[in-house]
Amino acid sequence: MESIDIATNVDALMERIRGQQANIERIQRELEATEVLGTSRDDEVRVTVRGNGHVVGVDIDADAHRRNDAHELGELVKEAVNDALRKVAEAGSARFQPVIEAAAPGAGA
Repeated sequence: MESIDIATNVDALMERIRGQQANIERIQRELEATEVLGTSRDDEVRVTVRGNGHVVGVDIDADAHRRNDAHELGELVKEAVNDALRKVAEAGSARFQPVIEAAAPGAGA
């Protein structure tokens, strides 16, 4: 009798794991397709980054191009890229939070 209970519990646990894995895969696909905009100080450079980390767009204000030398312009681009990557990380954390909470010990029990 006890072996039936154990088998039932294992089956339920495996089903829960499969459901969580499907959720993780869905969230990963959604995040990879997400695009976020990162900006430098004073919005002089704007960079669009996908959730997979690929930069898909860079927009440099014409005035910023004239006011800054190559090194300063590079710093502005770096700021914008880092801002976008930070936003991607925050979006990922927010999207995965429900899965993390569901996997916590005692969750769903």
